[in-house]
Amino acid sequence: MVAAFILVLSVVAVMEFAVAQWRSMWIAVGSQPLSDGFQTATGIAPSAIRAEDFDLLTRTSERLPFDGPQQRNVWVREVRVYYKLMRAVDSLCAKSLPAASSWAKNELVACARYAAAVLDQRLNANLEYAADVQAF
Repeated sequence: MVAAFILVLSVVAVMEFAVAQWRSMWIAVGSQPLSDGFQTATGIAPSAIRAEDFDLLTRTSERLPFDGPQQRNVWVREVRVYYKLMRAVDSLCAKSLPAASSWAKNELVACARYAAAVLDQRLNANLEYAADVQAF
């Protein structure tokens, strides 16, 4: 019985660490400065990205062609799941737990910033590709 309890605690600890590591990776990407082309392409100032922009940014990013295999592994699908989870937390906690709702809103903005960074990377990769094609 004790061994099973230790096993369960270990699995929970590893899962918590994995989620924290994954979250820190995409938050680091989302905190990168965005290029000037981002605002031109989307009409959204980098400092004015809101949680509500997440769907627009991910849809736009998905419509752009991929430029190489490294662009396919960008965690957008997983961040979308996290975004939906945080939306649910915000909805549930809005009236009864304002602190949790505020935290969830911050997480939603972080998701939107990540989506903006991915879109910016794809825009820049496509511009580089277009410049390479023109050079030939």
